[in-house]
Amino acid sequence: MIQLTDKELGILLLHMGIMRKEIKKALKRNYGFFEGKKKVACYDSITKTLGEQLEKNGECYLYHLPFDDEQLNMLHSFLIFYTIELKRQAERENIDYQANETLQLLETILRKIKKGSVA
Repeated sequence: MIQLTDKELGILLLHMGIMRKEIKKALKRNYGFFEGKKKVACYDSITKTLGEQLEKNGECYLYHLPFDDEQLNMLHSFLIFYTIELKRQAERENIDYQANETLQLLETILRKIKKGSVA
């Protein structure tokens, strides 16, 4: 079980939604059609759970997300890839990413997922 604040859940849901098309292409390219389709379904199940929690609990400070190991692994992989890409883009544009609130929230989520997958 992973616990996310309202800001963390919102940022994660937003960025996973933004990246869905690119992630879908990458997963199918890297895993082949059938395995890639399974991976995309896992990715979609995460965004569905996030959205359901947001709808169900409304404005809540802390969300308890019951992700299984496959979903935690997918989230972990996505966040590692995505945060690295955001940092690279920021460096190319000479932006101080260490002060960026969005990136800090994504890295906090990544740390929570690492703890959750160890437990």
